[in-house]
Amino acid sequence: MSEEKPISPYGEGKETTKIIVWREGGFIFREVIDISTNGNTGLTKTFTAQPDTTLSFQVYDLFDENNSNLLELANNKRDSEYSDAMEEVKEEVIAAGNEEAFIEALNKNGTYDAVYGNESIVDVDNNVGDSERNNQLEIKEDEEENARLEEFKKSIEVSDKDHKYPIDMKSDEGQDYIFFEQLEYLPPQNTARPQQMGNDENPGLSLDIGTTLEGGIQRGRNVSDDKYKRHGSCKLPIPNKLGVSNGVNWGEARANAVELSAFNSADTSIQNTIKDGNLLKLLGDAKNQAGDALNVLKTDLGGRSERSGNNINAGDILSATLARSVLGTIGINVDIDQFITRQTGAAINPNLELLFGGPQLRTFSFNFTFAPNSSKEAKEVREIQRWFRQGMLPSRKRASQSSGSSLFLASPNVFRIAYKNKNRRIKGLNIIKICALTSCQIDFTPDGTYQSYDDVDGVSMPVRSTMGVSFTELTPVFKDDYSDKLESPSMKDLGLNVSGTNAIDENDIGL
Repeated sequence: MSEEKPISPYGEGKETTKIIVWREGGFIFREVIDISTNGNTGLTKTFTAQPDTTLSFQVYDLFDENNSNLLELANNKRDSEYSDAMEEVKEEVIAAGNEEAFIEALNKNGTYDAVYGNESIVDVDNNVGDSERNNQLEIKEDEEENARLEEFKKSIEVSDKDHKYPIDMKSDEGQDYIFFEQLEYLPPQNTARPQQMGNDENPGLSLDIGTTLEGGIQRGRNVSDDKYKRHGSCKLPIPNKLGVSNGVNWGEARANAVELSAFNSADTSIQNTIKDGNLLKLLGDAKNQAGDALNVLKTDLGGRSERSGNNINAGDILSATLARSVLGTIGINVDIDQFITRQTGAAINPNLELLFGGPQLRTFSFNFTFAPNSSKEAKEVREIQRWFRQGMLPSRKRASQSSGSSLFLASPNVFRIAYKNKNRRIKGLNIIKICALTSCQIDFTPDGTYQSYDDVDGVSMPVRSTMGVSFTELTPVFKDDYSDKLESPSMKDLGLNVSGTNAIDENDIGL
């Protein structure tokens, strides 16, 4: 309790305590409440009881552990008596114009909710000091905020339920089905892999320039084995239109003799300079080597005026190439192939060849029809459609707030897809890598007419609806993905779908 002179919320020289008296079970209870704005505002100063008879002067201190039975008896009416008394205090405080100071004092002492809210005075601990009470209040507020944030997160999170349609699907008795799992997306180049993955099998990624130039860009997994990062699953009948298409990029490439020889000379010079460790000479030597290669054509240039018709050599190509470079500096772009053909009647050999350009990402589309036969199945259909549509969306994130706009967007969840029978992967159908859901379209009137029936939970339910979903794999397919060693992170992401009895073998169509 403060040692300075108590300050009354009613005004100078007025009361700094509120006395409450009531009878219960043959006893008179007397509680003195501190209402000063510089003390333990709202807390009990003294709390006593004495027998309800003029013949007894025995007084019991209810904060004494030996009188716990009397304290329990007093608590039957204590909340209501305290509440009524504090209502009177608040009215007088408002009349005195000191409500703001009074509320500030209550907040300081952790008694605001007991006076203005629904908290019970019985639950307020009088046996701690101001500092400890404030610490307890901060801890309580932090716990309440964390609980509120957790509730908000739970309210927007995708359902962790395992869905299936129809609800009487014989998935455990031999019916083929397509199995979707929804998982939290993990960035592949995150350097804090062990903490992020939820296990110790992934070493931290090194993205320094030396390691990257030697072995290429490293990548980690896109999903975690942590069960808390899995957001449910869905079993659906295998759709009628089913297929797979693999593709790679090949494209035309051209290089005339002058371009190819100049590049090879410069490249060789650069490689030798790097091996010798003299990087300061790198650019100069490369330039000299390219120049030497072009000087070989000097004699061809000197005899150009004596040639005619289709008599053409490398000197013509070189002069045309240099002319294009000069004109390019003043903004004039020319097609040297065209002008050489105009002058000589011959065409430059472009050394046309088809060269590999890189892999392609695959896309998969599925269409499902829903015609629920009961309110229970209708609810399952709604949950499935929501599960896909909600899981494909990004989310807004804030460090200390539960909703609203934010600086960053969190990536949507991703999906693991497999064709199965009795939890075994169907090896006659292709393997699908981890996918992003890029499109989800629902048609509530597939027959061109809106029809619905009464539904207990959903008010009304369309008789039939269709859902079309399109997925794109996060990573391309490589030849070494067919190995049963599961070395690549993208194949490890498939987990049990490609391990154990589901591992790729000679009976497998593969990816």
